[in-house]
Amino acid sequence: MLIDNKYGYVFDPETMYQPEIDPAITHFDVGKHRIHRDGHVENLDSDWVLDHTKVCGWNVYEQVGTSFRAYQEIAKHFWPKRPRQLSAVDHINRVRNDDSWGNLRLCNKSLNNINQYRRGTKGYRHETSEWLQKVNAYRSTAGKKLLILSGPPRNKYIAMLTYRGKSVELGEFDNPEDATACYNAAKEPFIQNELRRIWVEFLSAN
Repeated sequence: MLIDNKYGYVFDPETMYQPEIDPAITHFDVGKHRIHRDGHVENLDSDWVLDHTKVCGWNVYEQVGTSFRAYQEIAKHFWPKRPRQLSAVDHINRVRNDDSWGNLRLCNKSLNNINQYRRGTKGYRHETSEWLQKVNAYRSTAGKKLLILSGPPRNKYIAMLTYRGKSVELGEFDNPEDATACYNAAKEPFIQNELRRIWVEFLSAN
């Protein structure tokens, strides 16, 4: 199922998790500024100054007393209709000031969090009896439900990620290095598959 629209992109939900933007489109204009494919913003009115600053790494522009971020303008332009749950704009390479079109995709907050790099993230749990005791001691103190496993602790390193508050297991390993490697390798395919599922569901209903 291919769906195109006036903005020049085509959805192919079987292979793409985001629109493939027509390479012939090199820029688009919004008010008094122009946003190019590589993400840089050009001032179209010499009577008004276009100020550029960075806030926590993101490019922020101000013109005619109004501030904006290029990636948000790009998202509004190329995804005028979108799944409701995809409310965040994700920088795929995690470089906040890289607003090039191919580096942007719509995400929900949970997928956006999965894509973020955090130093020291292990990406696994070491499932032992001692670990389970510690977890449930904390849960009991915090007034939370105890963690009930489907069987006895496996004495393995379980590669896993958290999506929408739920743990998603990726594999069992005998050492932490392999578990972390699995986590790092599985994150991006997981994001793409979930985005593809969301887009297919959305396009099938519209």
